[in-house]
Amino acid sequence: MTHTHIPRLAAAAALASVVLLASGQAMAAAVTDFYKGRTVTIVVGYGAAASYDLYARLLSRHIGRHLPGQPNVIVQNMPGGSSLRASNYIYNVAPKDGSMLGVIRNGMALEPLYGRPGIQFDALKYNWIGSLTRITGACTVWHQAQATTLEEATKHELIAGAIGTQGSIAIYPRALNDMLGTKFRIVLGYTSAGLVLAMERREVDARCGGDWYALESSHGHLIRDGKIKVMAEMTNTRTLRDQPWIFDHVKQEKDVQALRLIFASQEWGQPVVAPPGVPAERVKALRTAFDAAMKDKALLEDAKKINLRIDGPMRGAEIQGSLEEYFQTPKEIIERVANYGNPGAGERKIEK
Repeated sequence: MTHTHIPRLAAAAALASVVLLASGQAMAAAVTDFYKGRTVTIVVGYGAAASYDLYARLLSRHIGRHLPGQPNVIVQNMPGGSSLRASNYIYNVAPKDGSMLGVIRNGMALEPLYGRPGIQFDALKYNWIGSLTRITGACTVWHQAQATTLEEATKHELIAGAIGTQGSIAIYPRALNDMLGTKFRIVLGYTSAGLVLAMERREVDARCGGDWYALESSHGHLIRDGKIKVMAEMTNTRTLRDQPWIFDHVKQEKDVQALRLIFASQEWGQPVVAPPGVPAERVKALRTAFDAAMKDKALLEDAKKINLRIDGPMRGAEIQGSLEEYFQTPKEIIERVANYGNPGAGERKIEK
């Protein structure tokens, strides 16, 4: 290379840097212009006072400060089908401009894997923004029930309240019935908030699924008074060291593999999604704002004040990567887990 070429290359590189910088600044300005004075809506797939609703409202109070243009952020509840309705809406109907996000059931990400009826989305095509916390699943029972341990539940029937057919609170007891021979009889149709009240009224015996820490936050007095007991922690990684763990009971490899897949979505316990087709620069802004909000002292103090646990927030790109791995699960395991999403014999729905 001649010496005369060196200044030309340097000049070209400098020009390219200037062009890239100007382009980046223009995109940033465009994102700011889009969000300035706008209202961003977070659609949550459950009713008021459910844990997903509480986390969505927590995020809504803080993420706007970290978005370019500092838009107003509101929450819209859209319950139905354990957040199936909201998931389909976000994917197919919501504007694809970054003005609408969704907080959906964590397990919804894997539903397309199982071929569930009513699924109208490709989980890998969502824009995953992040997750506020991981979930610690637990199978809990009222202290006056005939059985308060898994061993006893193989001898005595327990009424397990659930929300929708395919939520964890229905899937977990079906899996336990199959793997351990427990005698849970599932009654569907409760709301998340109404399920504990149903236990207090003795309509149901158990709430086998859902987040332990959300339950502790909303009904800690019942736990402290010994009225709600843990039959088993339902997680891949043990957290509740002083409570029974499901893998102390389930030992067969085929059962272990199935449970590992069932519990997978606890990693992204409170997921936030944007529709497919949102411009890349706005997805980047949303992810950056989410990550910043999760480190914001104001959000963390707010969460502490209302007893919401922030444990292991997950970045959007990390959720995307995990999903791609789980979608490679062997077919026989997928088929078995998929079957747990179907109603079993003797299940019924409450009359409203």
